[in-house]
Amino acid sequence: MVNAFVWNVGDAASWSSQTPYDYTYWSMGISFLVGDDSLRFVYDRNTTNVLEVTSADYISCNATSPLAAYNTGNDTIPITKEGYQYFISGNSVDCNNGLKVGIWASNSSYVRFWRSGPAYGPDGYINVPDFD
Repeated sequence: MVNAFVWNVGDAASWSSQTPYDYTYWSMGISFLVGDDSLRFVYDRNTTNVLEVTSADYISCNATSPLAAYNTGNDTIPITKEGYQYFISGNSVDCNNGLKVGIWASNSSYVRFWRSGPAYGPDGYINVPDFD
């Protein structure tokens, strides 16, 4: 793994309906890498959980057919596929109030390059590889 990250969903706000937080805005600023990164959800397992769902179920907050369910209160979920992944609270009220997040993950050699720390040539310039 090249500079793998465990991303705390919601940062200090964690995964909670008690704190107004824009999870969509949070995820938009991150370049998630397949195979390297993970999402960490910290929450009160007595009040909510984390469900991975389809795009349609994400939009409608439908928790009846999750792709995966997590309920320990401290779940680290590896990012294993390229493209969009969607997570919602199984509590429909919380989900409809914004306790959901969608991420875009890639297998980008460009992101891997910048995370690993660019190498400098003898001229002092960054050696940027040809990204195909």
